[in-house]
Amino acid sequence: MSDYLSDEEQLDRLKTWWSQNGTGLLAGLALAVAGLVGWRWYDHSTTEAQHAASDLYESFLAAEGEGRMALAEQLDENIEGSAYQAFALLHRAREAVETDNVEAASAYLQSVIDAGTPDSLKDLARLRLARLHQQGGDSAAALAVLAGVRGSGYRGLAQELKGDIHAEQGEKSLAHEAYRSARQEMGEGSNRPILDIKINDTAPPDTPAPEATGPEPEPEPEPESSEALQE
Repeated sequence: MSDYLSDEEQLDRLKTWWSQNGTGLLAGLALAVAGLVGWRWYDHSTTEAQHAASDLYESFLAAEGEGRMALAEQLDENIEGSAYQAFALLHRAREAVETDNVEAASAYLQSVIDAGTPDSLKDLARLRLARLHQQGGDSAAALAVLAGVRGSGYRGLAQELKGDIHAEQGEKSLAHEAYRSARQEMGEGSNRPILDIKINDTAPPDTPAPEATGPEPEPEPEPESSEALQE
């Protein structure tokens, strides 16, 4: 008896295996091909969208007047939540401040915070919004906005601004604590002489040395003057 299967037996076994597994194999292969095609399409589509957003943002920066406002609306509608939209809103907020339209500037900054923009840009918007509240005399609102700053790149600046607010309110101990936190966030190696001055200005006075508890020592005799020695 041969140790090898005949051609017909091998063919029958292949047919049996294919009838049991062929459909699943084809389905898996189809899914793999569809996934690869879909990923390439998504990557290509995302790249094109990024280029379009970049071009739209560049056009926004170059435009003026009504054309600039129209492009700003396109940024809000077409690329909502993107970094480019956040950049445009930050620009619009700065321009609103320059024209003393603080209400509009605050609205633009709040839009950056509320949208699905990168966290670093949200923290930047929080810092600028907190300064607007501070300059408007609303310290409570400024501190509430600063509490939302989470990124390591902005925590030090947030703590320093928090210290400025407490210092304006006469709360030196809270200001000193915030300034020290700012220094820790920025690192001892950072060159921030103004922050160091703020830390020193708000530091509590030196604690007096404790009194001695033992017997009071006898006073030492005063040294004789040179005139007495000559006599």
